[in-house]
Amino acid sequence: ALEEAQKAIQQLFGKIKDIKDKAEKSEQMVKEITRDIKQLDHAKRHLTTSITTLNHLHMLAGGVDSLEAMTRRRQYGEVANLLQGVVNVLEHFNKYMGIPQIRQLAERVKAAQNELGQQILADFEEAFPSQGTKRPGGPSNVLRDACLVANVLDPRIKQEIIKKFIKQHLSEYLVLFQENQDVAWLDKIDRRYAWIKRQLVDYEEKYGRMFPQEWCMTERIAVEFCHVTRTELAKIMRTRAKEIEVKLLLFAIQRTTNFEGLLAKRFSGCTLMDGTV
Repeated sequence: ALEEAQKAIQQLFGKIKDIKDKAEKSEQMVKEITRDIKQLDHAKRHLTTSITTLNHLHMLAGGVDSLEAMTRRRQYGEVANLLQGVVNVLEHFNKYMGIPQIRQLAERVKAAQNELGQQILADFEEAFPSQGTKRPGGPSNVLRDACLVANVLDPRIKQEIIKKFIKQHLSEYLVLFQENQDVAWLDKIDRRYAWIKRQLVDYEEKYGRMFPQEWCMTERIAVEFCHVTRTELAKIMRTRAKEIEVKLLLFAIQRTTNFEGLLAKRFSGCTLMDGTV
């Protein structure tokens, strides 16, 4: 019985060893399968990235060609949408700028942006010349679309457009209310405020739809008018200080306070913090 028990034990050990060997072989097979799956997963990920990158490259190359052609034809409406898309796609290639072809495309995009900026500024200068007080009869669809492009370009382009337009829009004011004009004195200060009120209404009717609403051009015109008026009044009051009487000064202060109250009700003051003007 003891011999049979020993034989049984030996057989049991043999089976256990056999099971252990098979388990080790199975574990090795699982490792090999897992390794192959990981390799396939990496290959799939790289392939997906490559396909996506090639698609972006195709979009970028085609977009740059279209952008250059549209710029020459002044198709600013189409350019505004296309340019934003091209800039977004170009961001995906920031890590590939060491590749000459990618760098060349990036340089073409930058050149197109610079050309657009200069071209748009020239268009606005032609429509609203710095010299002279006369303004064109109405807004232009080309200029309206150009403003949408300016939103995508360097912020300095937008700032320059705003600065030029407001300067031109207020040029008549500086002529009408020159220091040597009778209407410039404090006793007729309410005429200054009546003038800007008419100009703001005129702007809304003629140019309200030309500039994007978020530019807050009406408020910017009013703010610049206040800066100019403050400077002009300070200058003329220094020159004619002996003519200032209490009654006259109170009249001017009252009219000015009423005007400031009107501005405070109409505008939010959002443009006072951005430093554009």
